[in-house]
Amino acid sequence: MSLRVLMMGVMLLGISLSIGISSWLSTHDSHRQIEELFDAQMLQSAKILEMFYGSQTLIGQDSLVNHPLLLSIKPTKVETFNEDANAQQLAYEQKLAFQIWTPEGQLLVRSANTAEQPMAEFVVGYHRKMYMGSLWHMYSYFSPRNNVWIIAGQRDDVRKELVDQIMGNSLIAPAIVFPLVSLLMIFLSYLLLEPLQTLADKLKRRDPSDLTPLHMRLPSELVTVRDAMNAYIARVAAAMSRERKFSGDAAHELKTPLAVIKLHHQGLLESDNPEELLLHHQAIDKGIEQIAHTVEQMLLLSRVESLEQLNVTEVGISELVQQVLNDMLPIIADYQWELHLPEKIMVIADPFYLKLVLKNLIDNACKYSDKAGPIKINAWEDKQHGTAVLQIHDSGPGLDEESCRQITERFFRVANENVAGSGLGLSICAQIVGLHKGKLTIKPGVPDGLDVRVILPKPVKQR
Repeated sequence: MSLRVLMMGVMLLGISLSIGISSWLSTHDSHRQIEELFDAQMLQSAKILEMFYGSQTLIGQDSLVNHPLLLSIKPTKVETFNEDANAQQLAYEQKLAFQIWTPEGQLLVRSANTAEQPMAEFVVGYHRKMYMGSLWHMYSYFSPRNNVWIIAGQRDDVRKELVDQIMGNSLIAPAIVFPLVSLLMIFLSYLLLEPLQTLADKLKRRDPSDLTPLHMRLPSELVTVRDAMNAYIARVAAAMSRERKFSGDAAHELKTPLAVIKLHHQGLLESDNPEELLLHHQAIDKGIEQIAHTVEQMLLLSRVESLEQLNVTEVGISELVQQVLNDMLPIIADYQWELHLPEKIMVIADPFYLKLVLKNLIDNACKYSDKAGPIKINAWEDKQHGTAVLQIHDSGPGLDEESCRQITERFFRVANENVAGSGLGLSICAQIVGLHKGKLTIKPGVPDGLDVRVILPKPVKQR
């Protein structure tokens, strides 16, 4: 559904309901006030008639018994307030009536538009009844001073005319304003939604390879949309950059072992010497192993780089290291180990990815260490910074300061012909530790070897 149509429909419905409710309340209130006004008018008319009758002499009052006074009403054709007429031309008098009666039921005074029977019962108060084919409002009043009943009446259509006229007037203005407001809303809807259309047009014309942020002035309500789109574009650009880098790195790193495999495969086809055939087979196996390891490490690196959030929890360093050592037991069994791992040291980490880091670091320590020399794994708390430190100190030849700074770069390899690798392991470790809001430090060991430290945040309650 169109947002513009929905917005206009809701607003016009709201205006219509407001006008309808307002008109109904106005009419209802007007009707009540008109009823009160005319009821008060009938009461006043009855009291005026009481004064008129009371001003007569006793002889005049007695003469009314035998000769009732009749108030004549001039006939007219103008019946409603809507017609063009002045007060003298209106048939308003035809819709008002009165009578004066003695308690014994003798008529004294009446208007010409009433019959010679009482208009209403001799009961003090207001009455509504059908009289002479029309609905009338009556007021009966007894004058104790003059000992007479006074009845004032008014036709219901007098009140109805006023209510209808008030209601009609209350609807004229909305009938004129509503179409104007509708046109104004249509114009404003196009005007106010123009920036959104402009944004849509700009995105349609945008080249698929253009991943630069959007820069355009927008209303404050659309700024969040623009910022969200820019954040999305940035993530897409980063993902595409990683894919391009991954493709480039894969092509570069796999080129050499594939060339070696191809070369030795050609040697297999051309040689009959058993020793040369064995050499070629070993070289091909080594190349395949190198390719498999490199692909595995590159896929792991790509997976880690695409991570946005880890499933972190509180884990114990001692327990995690023991699990990794047990998993790697066939590889590490021939090495000397010195462990100092307090049981109570906890860190905030994702156990799966932290175990990957530990396996990689321990595997590296085994690759470069002499089996006679110990590999030390220590852990301690740094209460000043609220962190825990895990140290892996091997007994290998170590590295200089410059190599230590470069060793976490992709595809950086130490010049050692006896150790195979892809040069991605420590880069992956550094990436994972960074996702944990931690730090991986590598420096020359004292007195020898390599000192590798994983620094991770501790739970808040333990800091």
